[in-house]
Amino acid sequence: MAVFMGFLLVAAGQDLYRKGIKVWVFALFGIIALAADGYLWSQAGSEFCWRSHLWSCGVGAGLLLLGKICGGSIGAGDGCFFLISGLLLEFWENLMVLCIGVILCGSYGLCLFVWKKIRTGENIGKQTVPFLPFAVIPGVWMAVENNFWRWQK
Repeated sequence: MAVFMGFLLVAAGQDLYRKGIKVWVFALFGIIALAADGYLWSQAGSEFCWRSHLWSCGVGAGLLLLGKICGGSIGAGDGCFFLISGLLLEFWENLMVLCIGVILCGSYGLCLFVWKKIRTGENIGKQTVPFLPFAVIPGVWMAVENNFWRWQK
């Protein structure tokens, strides 16, 4: 979970300030995630479920495909983020981060649109909003919740 938190915070910070994520972030955390999965597989043997991680990576692959279909309205960085986070999270965890992030980002976009329309009359329909900062909230919540239940055992 610590690797996921590091990846999430670095990627979200870059997305917020640069509206893009550098390739080295994906490469570094992708290698770390593959190494961690390989280690867990060697320790757990057949009990380590690769299928769950493949389905989880499918969330990112689906976003990349949807971004291509929609003409780039979904950033490739977002798809790559969820592709790599799929190696670190289970399918439902990865999907939860995506869905709650979409709800938060959409709510912010709606408020921003209404505020700008009422305040200045400006049409901001083509303005982009970085997505990953909104994924930080469910990502941190999930990490804290998972660690809380581990401490209780």
